[in-house]
Amino acid sequence: MSIRCLLSLCIVALAVGAPASLTITSLSSRPEFVSGGDVLIDVKTAAPAQKVQVRLNGRDVSAAFRHDATRGSLVGLVGGLKSGANTVTARAGSENARLELTNHPITGPILSGEHLKPFVCSTEESGLGKPLDADCSAAAKVEYFYRSNSTGGSFKPLPDLNGPRPADLAETTTNGGKTVPYIVRVESGTINRAIFHIAILDDPARAGISPWVPGPAWNRRIVYSFGGGCGTNYNQGKSLATVGLFDPALSRGFAHITSTQNVLQQHCNDSLSGEALMMIKEYFIKHYGVPAWTMGFGGSGGSIQQLLIGQNFPGLLDGLLPSLTFPDSVSISPDVNECRLLVNYFKGDPKTWTKDKETAVEGYSAGTCAAWDRSFANTIVATNAKGCGIAPELTYDPVKNPKGARCTIWDTNVATYGRDPATGFARTPMDNIGVQYGLKALNSGVITKQEFLDLNRNIGGFDHDGIPRAQRSSADLEAIRLAYAAGRIDEGGGGLASVPILHFRTYNDALGDIHDRVRDFVVRERLRKSNGRVDNQVIWLLPNGNRQLAAMAIGTAIDTMSRWLDALTQDKSGASSADKVAHAKPAAAVDGCWANDGTRIDEPATLDGPGKCNELYPSHLTPRLVAGAPLTDDVMKCQLKPIDPRDYKVAFTAAELAELSQIFPGGVCDYAKPGVMQVPLAGTYLSLPLEMPAGSTATGQ
Repeated sequence: MSIRCLLSLCIVALAVGAPASLTITSLSSRPEFVSGGDVLIDVKTAAPAQKVQVRLNGRDVSAAFRHDATRGSLVGLVGGLKSGANTVTARAGSENARLELTNHPITGPILSGEHLKPFVCSTEESGLGKPLDADCSAAAKVEYFYRSNSTGGSFKPLPDLNGPRPADLAETTTNGGKTVPYIVRVESGTINRAIFHIAILDDPARAGISPWVPGPAWNRRIVYSFGGGCGTNYNQGKSLATVGLFDPALSRGFAHITSTQNVLQQHCNDSLSGEALMMIKEYFIKHYGVPAWTMGFGGSGGSIQQLLIGQNFPGLLDGLLPSLTFPDSVSISPDVNECRLLVNYFKGDPKTWTKDKETAVEGYSAGTCAAWDRSFANTIVATNAKGCGIAPELTYDPVKNPKGARCTIWDTNVATYGRDPATGFARTPMDNIGVQYGLKALNSGVITKQEFLDLNRNIGGFDHDGIPRAQRSSADLEAIRLAYAAGRIDEGGGGLASVPILHFRTYNDALGDIHDRVRDFVVRERLRKSNGRVDNQVIWLLPNGNRQLAAMAIGTAIDTMSRWLDALTQDKSGASSADKVAHAKPAAAVDGCWANDGTRIDEPATLDGPGKCNELYPSHLTPRLVAGAPLTDDVMKCQLKPIDPRDYKVAFTAAELAELSQIFPGGVCDYAKPGVMQVPLAGTYLSLPLEMPAGSTATGQ
């Protein structure tokens, strides 16, 4: 057996006979993850093409292969795969090679676990007609658009493929130096129950050529976009072809791809997002060609998907451009959902809890916790019918419809967490036992001892339906273990150690916006913790509200990452992957920020160290960081330790210490130790659900 990993794709080939000059590899996907009934095969041999015979399950498919001068091999799209196991063999003279494949339905799933139900289709609203089956499939559709040079650079439908060119048709010069009419072909369709769009520069005169292949304007590279949010929708999502028209990518000659399952607002399920990328990229390779590399792009929830796919699905994305970064949706959930507890608590005593005291406990800038409460705290509320994206009568109600769809991020990820055998609901990793809210605020003198005691006595937690209650939240330990093991939490490991990452964001902290810049440093510390180095990560920061600078940053980030990846592909040395990434880094790929006048300031990014960038754009904390959590902020449930008066910069009386012991009867968080059930990532390309240890049961409520 030989295993070869290319920059953009891991390929496994099984050759019979060694040493062998005859090999078979799958170009379109890993052999075990083929979908849709066909596969792009590469056959390398020293024999003349006419002397090579290729068979699929015993059937001669040699006619599908043609010599590829670029690859120096025979390449063919082999169709007719049966569901499940398949065998491709090649023979050239006395040499034989064999490749085992596993074919899956184009509707999925492959790795992400059982399909979410109920599921509402949106193909009609997305311009693809009525769904063809219960999996919301639709026939592929091709549309052409052009960039206008007279309407502010907007895209318009191309009215006639064979008629005269529009008078306002713009031109674009690709990063390969080719100047072409700015006409874009957009293919839309469905894969894995997602609506996808593939946009690429093309000449419409070629529209009738069969089989269609990309024209020379494509630079042989992909920008794959990921949408934001974190939703719990039981539907396909709506998406018109125009969603694919992303100028910063298309104008440079990139193919641009996106899909509804790569918008985290749909299901907040990064495993499903990775699977969708895997399958859609496979389709692209089979019908468009093998790209040199694929660059991820997207902010907020789009950053979550890039980081977790980089960790859990190495090889699908070769470089990451996350903006407005969050590391993942699970480990930040305490800092999101507990804002609801804090906001509710502070409302009960507005005279005591001034804005200064509130923000000292929350860590965020003023208004951020309230913004989290408004925007995303409902993702743990099971009865949030509006958030489910389906009819209310299909939604869970503890009395009227106890078997209905539960609108929580735990239930839309039930393939990861499994079900609590006592309730039948998805297990939940939410826990705040031992958390000392406002610890740093107490030690800095912003809040009093009594305020600290009252806050922690009364903060409460959530029940299994996501409703605030007087008791603190107690996690299901198996849910926590699975969150770490299955890769729902970004630990900075897996494939992230050897992929270039360039974060860029506008400074939103001062606005009370949820996209606070501390998250870039959380990601950095997780990379450092897992890999002992962070030289594959770059952090850029820009002022908010400067649209010209923001547009510049997008283009500069794409161009910088392009140079980084081009250099990486040219490194044929025997260095480690991580060293290759560091060596390929271009001069512009260094930490820095921009002043509002456009001045770039290059200096190492730090959370609170000296420097002009921190002077212009100071960082803030989160509720858990204020409570003493490490900057990695990766502890879902802390180990406990006895209360120690030395941890406080104020002197508690004996009575106050007794009160503190009553509030924390089991002790307080010991953040010097790993979290409870904080296990390593179990591997990459994991198939859900993961196996549970023998005898494992639900342990929380």
